[in-house]
Amino acid sequence: MLKKLGYTNVRHYGGGMADWVASGGPVERSNPPAETSQARSSVRRNVPRRLSWLEILASWPLERLIGFWIGMILVFGLIYWITGISMGWGLQTGNVAVKPDLNGLETAIYFSFVTALSIGYGDVIPLGALRILAVTEGIAGLLIFGCVISKLVSRRQEELTEEIHRTTFEDRLDRVRTNLHLVFLDLGSVQQLQAEQGTLTGQVLRRLESTVRVFRGELQTIHDLLYRPNVDPDEEALESLLANLVICLQSLVELNGSRPTGSGQSASLDASLRSISRLAQEICGECVPRVYAPSLKESMDQIQELARRIA
Repeated sequence: MLKKLGYTNVRHYGGGMADWVASGGPVERSNPPAETSQARSSVRRNVPRRLSWLEILASWPLERLIGFWIGMILVFGLIYWITGISMGWGLQTGNVAVKPDLNGLETAIYFSFVTALSIGYGDVIPLGALRILAVTEGIAGLLIFGCVISKLVSRRQEELTEEIHRTTFEDRLDRVRTNLHLVFLDLGSVQQLQAEQGTLTGQVLRRLESTVRVFRGELQTIHDLLYRPNVDPDEEALESLLANLVICLQSLVELNGSRPTGSGQSASLDASLRSISRLAQEICGECVPRVYAPSLKESMDQIQELARRIA
């Protein structure tokens, strides 16, 4: 039975283990054990996949594809013309063979363009084996031309996507600037209440805490918008945004300095203020594009200084 399964060196050991050690050897397989499917799949994954020529063409940029397509047409035209010179047959217009001269070269290149575009006027026809070559050029020309068209469509889609990203980005920046202006007005109202009452009462502190939370949310939105954005913001929009941040932080610093000590302290308000300080410094240090940094340095320095005073 074991021999049928591919084992060799099979003996009957009547004396047990001592007989096996004295006169025998282990039971061996004549065929190596088959690999498991998991081992085969791991080996298959480690082998680099070979790209097809269509995938290689699709990975080329548009300019390279167009150049390759035109070059292929010219090469095929030269082949048609040279075949007519060397073999005496090549292309034919009507019942007249194309002569192997410069006019014949122009006709061969014209026929190559018509074949690659699959127009097929029928005014020039190939002879002999050139018919197979013309069919090959027609297939290759259509495939490459299809890649060119897909690249054009893809480029237009990228332009539309970029335009959508820019429009969405600008709309969100406009909303943030509007919300920052509302935060500034609310902080001004809190300052007015403080001036009327002489101190920050519990009700005024709760309103201040609510405004600070809104301000922290807007800072987080600004951080998310400017950190590795899909599109770069305009300098004027960024300058206006930073100016709104400066006036909001100035009002917040003044209110924070007049907060009562002791039992009037709020842990959630302190946490929000620390978060505002951190976000403001990160916006200036990591999110503002470096190309705008020189012209916006004054606003960025003010924001970082005010952020340190809040923490």
